[in-house]
Amino acid sequence: MSDFVLKSLDIKNFRSIRGKIHAPLDAKVVLLHGENGAGKTSILSAIELALTGKVQSLERADPSYEKQLLHRSATEGSVLLRTLSGISEQSFNATLNTTGAQSITALDDMRATFFRERAFLPQALLGQLLQIYQDAGHDATSPLAQFVAKLLGLDRLDALEAGLKPLGDVRNVRKNVEGWLTAENEKSRLDRLLSDQRKARETLNEQVLSVVDELASLCAELELSVEVREETLDEVATSLSDDKDADAFSQLTDQQRKLASIRREIEAAQTATGSSVGLITTGADEASKEFSRWEAKYGDRVRSLCSRVQAVLSNISFPSDPEQFAEAALVRLSIEQQHFSDRVTQARADIARHATAQDERDVALRQRSTIDEEVVLLSSSAGSLGSALSELTSFITDETCPVCDRNFTEISSDPLSAHVHDKVRRLSASAERLLTLGRTRSEVQVTIERLDRDIEAIAARSLGENDLANLDRQLAVIDVLINELNSILDVLQLGGRLRAAEVAAHRAVANAQTHHASLAAAHDTLNDFALSVHALGLGEGESFESAATRLEALLLAQATRFETRLSLRRKAADQIATIRSAIRQRLEVDARISADDWSWQSANQALERAQVLREQGNTIRSAVDKVRSAIIRREFNDRLNLVWRDLFVRLAPGEPFVPAFRIPESSTQKLQPKLITEHRDGGESGGTPGAMLSAGNLNTGALSLFIALHLSVPRDLPCLILDDPVQSMDDIHIAHFAALLRTLSKEHGRQVVIAVHDRQLFEYLKLELSPAFPEDSLLTLELSRGPRRDSVCISQRFSFKQETALHAVS
Repeated sequence: MSDFVLKSLDIKNFRSIRGKIHAPLDAKVVLLHGENGAGKTSILSAIELALTGKVQSLERADPSYEKQLLHRSATEGSVLLRTLSGISEQSFNATLNTTGAQSITALDDMRATFFRERAFLPQALLGQLLQIYQDAGHDATSPLAQFVAKLLGLDRLDALEAGLKPLGDVRNVRKNVEGWLTAENEKSRLDRLLSDQRKARETLNEQVLSVVDELASLCAELELSVEVREETLDEVATSLSDDKDADAFSQLTDQQRKLASIRREIEAAQTATGSSVGLITTGADEASKEFSRWEAKYGDRVRSLCSRVQAVLSNISFPSDPEQFAEAALVRLSIEQQHFSDRVTQARADIARHATAQDERDVALRQRSTIDEEVVLLSSSAGSLGSALSELTSFITDETCPVCDRNFTEISSDPLSAHVHDKVRRLSASAERLLTLGRTRSEVQVTIERLDRDIEAIAARSLGENDLANLDRQLAVIDVLINELNSILDVLQLGGRLRAAEVAAHRAVANAQTHHASLAAAHDTLNDFALSVHALGLGEGESFESAATRLEALLLAQATRFETRLSLRRKAADQIATIRSAIRQRLEVDARISADDWSWQSANQALERAQVLREQGNTIRSAVDKVRSAIIRREFNDRLNLVWRDLFVRLAPGEPFVPAFRIPESSTQKLQPKLITEHRDGGESGGTPGAMLSAGNLNTGALSLFIALHLSVPRDLPCLILDDPVQSMDDIHIAHFAALLRTLSKEHGRQVVIAVHDRQLFEYLKLELSPAFPEDSLLTLELSRGPRRDSVCISQRFSFKQETALHAVS
């Protein structure tokens, strides 16, 4: 945009400008004049608002300045700026209302920043410019740092330095480099994991060695010839799996059980043969005689009673033992007796209840008939008629009937109202009686229905006279049998005991004979068993007990020895399983160690490569810092300071102290320039410009700095807008300043817009900046306003005119 030119400005109700004004701006130099408060600063602020959307000087003074942009007498306003870029025209505008300003079209952020900082110098900023740069921070967003980047074209170096800056501190590297912290954490985790796994492997290896030593000791106790090592576990397991000891122990266990069985048989035979067979036989004969005598005395009576009981309880089978028969018969007869007694009692109760229920039903039927007869005599409409007459009484005011209009005194001496009230009472009593009879009849009907159901149920389950007589006869027979059984119960119990004694005696005789024969055979069996287990046979005179005890001790000793060997074999097998499990775990740990070690190597190599890159980045960063530092020192000291010095000396030729920037010789990664003053004759530098320069020369230093900054950067916007910059200047300063403006306009191609309030200065500058060649141009804008009228802007354009007077003289 090197051909960017301001063309015209239209303002409506903006700040001190009331109404509408049009200001042409399409000239090389635009001089703006007006009294204080006429609107000069408002016009320049309108240009800034249209181009950037903000008014920076007002924003510094009041953050809520937008509410004050609209003229206080208006409700809306606007700013429209037209520009030329070559042959194309572009408009920038903003609207105003009571709440603030809204930018419609403006420059992009980069050119808007350039305009605010390098093209427009507000009056309020002139006295603050040096202080702003003196107090500027050292970060990349400070005005001075942005200027340096723009001036020197260090954007790429700054970006490279900013991008490489986190590499200086590994904590920043962890935050900014994706995967660095993850790789470090992974490496630390793998370090701890590998350490734990190696410790676990050492523990497993020690466990394997320890258990192998224990297994070798067990194999030595078992007298196994195999060598016990980690590699020979299969051979050791094969030797331990030999079933000889197990088979021997199983055979020995069978022999112990067999000896115990033989011993129990001998003890049983000895116990059974403790009494002589002759005595047992004599006792059996005596028991048979006792039972025969009882049978001869009571047998017929008992058999007869049993037959009668069987006839009554034909569906039940009874035991043959007399005592058991009596007990079972009494239980069953008692049950039958209770059953028949209950049926007889129920039958007689039903007969009595049937007669009583019939009598009660007859009474209820007669009561229902009486109620029905009385209900027929009562009128069913008595209640309704009583209600109607009751309502009619309110219409009776004399002795004339309100229904038929007849005088009641003609038929009765009583009052009509008393007659009607009496009639109402009678009808009400009849209605109440009707309700009572209805409820009573319902209750009587329920009673009749209940009695009918009772009579039907009794008739359905009642027995006839023959059936009742048969029940009485059967009950009598059962009573007789129970009494008879109770009378001979002691006889039956005696017979049961005698029969049981006879049976037991005969059984004892048979068992004694059997055990006597078994005892003789047990001697031979025990002797054969002793020989089968490779022990001495039964000696002459040796008792069964001593022989069995001797054999049992022998077998127990052998069993203990084999049990110990089997226990050692099981323990050895468990240890082999433990060793194999530990070996498997060790192999798994080895596999994990190998995999994790590979991961650790990968993470470590990644970190090493990243560290190399970090060192290379730091090397590049150091090189960039050195190059950038050299460029900044060279450009500041040899270019900017030189331009600033030249401009300041031209504007203030009598001032011995010249302001300048001092750049430190050390690294400029953090830009910290310092404003100083240098003496023209050399020597040590002085203090800050504020301490060394007068007020006029201080403004001159700020103005020359602004123009130097403007000239030091590429010409993005070739316009220079100055708001009354000649405050506190004397005539010499003004003359030099006019010459400087003429140079900027005529030689450097800048469009200069300058506002002044002094009339003489305005006329002087109009003369000094008048067009000097055909393409040159000058516009003057004069602002005025009154207390009750709108602002007025009068423009006048001056073009180049060839001087002819000197030609005529020559």
